[in-house]
Amino acid sequence: MTPYLLAIDNGSQSTKVTIFDARGRPVASARRRLKPYDTSVPGHAIHPGDDIWDSIRDACRAALAGFAGDPADIVAVGLCTIRFCRALLAADGSLAEPVLSWMDERVSRPYEPGNPLVRYLTTSSGYITHRLTGQFVDAAANYQGVWPIDQDTAAWSGDPAAYAATGMARDMLFDLMQLARWARATAPGSQEAMKLAKTRANLMRLWAEV
Repeated sequence: MTPYLLAIDNGSQSTKVTIFDARGRPVASARRRLKPYDTSVPGHAIHPGDDIWDSIRDACRAALAGFAGDPADIVAVGLCTIRFCRALLAADGSLAEPVLSWMDERVSRPYEPGNPLVRYLTTSSGYITHRLTGQFVDAAANYQGVWPIDQDTAAWSGDPAAYAATGMARDMLFDLMQLARWARATAPGSQEAMKLAKTRANLMRLWAEV
């Protein structure tokens, strides 16, 4: 088996997906543009519909269509998404409303409840990670701005005042995955490694759907 890495680079204007071989050489790639922000409300800038996910899905499908290898040999997926966004999710992890761009003035303010469908608050990476894996986890690196995070430990704050100041309850936030913990959890033969294998199979099936 020749192992490959699928890298997802989701930016403010487009999503690029590249498949690399074990030597770091690109063997297939595709890009899909994002739609213009919806700025119809003064001070608001949102990604219309489910645009971030749609661009990632379509770019992945296009890259895989140009990939001469076996998709089952893609052993890992790297994800980089737009920073400073805020995603408001329903209980099942779907969008309760469109993702707030980093340019939306609301991301620089405490969360103000207003939509009864909102169960979770996360970043763009948390939302996409859930779409890819079904897990409610995220990486701490994307949490810049108004979040109750301890910047020294890269963990959620233990100070109740931090949650009051941001308008966010702890049970609305995804669990943060620390890199060292993730490395141990995904060691060969571990339960998490088996979950990853199942996730890769799910991804291949998802991206193949019409």
